[in-house]
Amino acid sequence: MFPNLTTARLVLRRLQPSDCAAVFAYRSHADVSRFQTWEPRSLDEVRSFVVGLADLEPDTPGTWFQLAITLRESGLLVGDCGLHFPADQAHQAEVGITLAPPHQGKGYATEAMEAVLEYLFNSLGKHRVFASADPQNLRSIALLQRVGMRQEAHFRESLWFKGRWADDLLFAMLDREWRARHPGPDPR
Repeated sequence: MFPNLTTARLVLRRLQPSDCAAVFAYRSHADVSRFQTWEPRSLDEVRSFVVGLADLEPDTPGTWFQLAITLRESGLLVGDCGLHFPADQAHQAEVGITLAPPHQGKGYATEAMEAVLEYLFNSLGKHRVFASADPQNLRSIALLQRVGMRQEAHFRESLWFKGRWADDLLFAMLDREWRARHPGPDPR
């Protein structure tokens, strides 16, 4: 059972059918979809995606577990965050985040990513968390660096993406790097 992740301003929870129209609206926005691999073509496609997640639990090998990012005070959906659990790498997870344009630049992505990293490292015991970014997506790169991820690789023209070859930057963080940045209470 997935527990909601709560921060000072946000609640990260399962996507719900009532989120579909908002998800479709921001995921279809040209500025948002530019760097996204999933660009829904219809509201029905989003509904089908959300219904498919209903019985899924996090840490299921070979799946993406998508979270709604909502404002704590109002419940307003401002974006979503994906957690990928590779089938052949049980001690690793991949993360991705998407925010609606009106809610970008307010620190929500950093706050959400910190909560997700804490969940992955502390609750699920992951050894390594990684993320992929297009070198032109400067905001995502800045976010990944802000939360302490380091660039591990720059793959040149490694992805066929939206009709062209694209570069791919790989960022990652190890559990010991997370713990160094977020030491727990002193056990003494």
